[in-house]
Amino acid sequence: MMPKKNNPFADFERLTSEIEEMFYRFYGGPRLRMMKEGAFQPLADVYYVKKSHSVIVKLEVPGVAPDDVRLTLQDKTLVVEGVRLDPDQVGEKVYQQMEIDYGPFKRKIMLPVAVDVGASKAAYKDGFLTIELPVAEQKKSAIKVPISVKDKE
Repeated sequence: MMPKKNNPFADFERLTSEIEEMFYRFYGGPRLRMMKEGAFQPLADVYYVKKSHSVIVKLEVPGVAPDDVRLTLQDKTLVVEGVRLDPDQVGEKVYQQMEIDYGPFKRKIMLPVAVDVGASKAAYKDGFLTIELPVAEQKKSAIKVPISVKDKE
């Protein structure tokens, strides 16, 4: 029986795949968003529900306490801000792999229509924040403004 020959390229192939993964995470994954804006952005779905005549914004925010989230609505932009803290950040750690983003986050979502802020609702369940924004009734594009006549004194 002949001894196995070592494949001199095996380590090179492993190193190549690790470098490719590192570049993907650094330049194409969530870390890039963190570098650009100083915070990560939770994933979001935005859709319209005909039955309730509402725009729904659903954000993926596991590990975030509802008290640590602030919602602001201005014009047709919804801003969701908050923070996800690492509860186990005690002592010194040496990570082998780190994929979960912690720290502040901010997400700006452009809404397709004007919404009724006063009737809006938000609920948190199983790591998802669901915001229901009823569509505002459309105002008439043109209104008649009465003109009053004042006599010269």
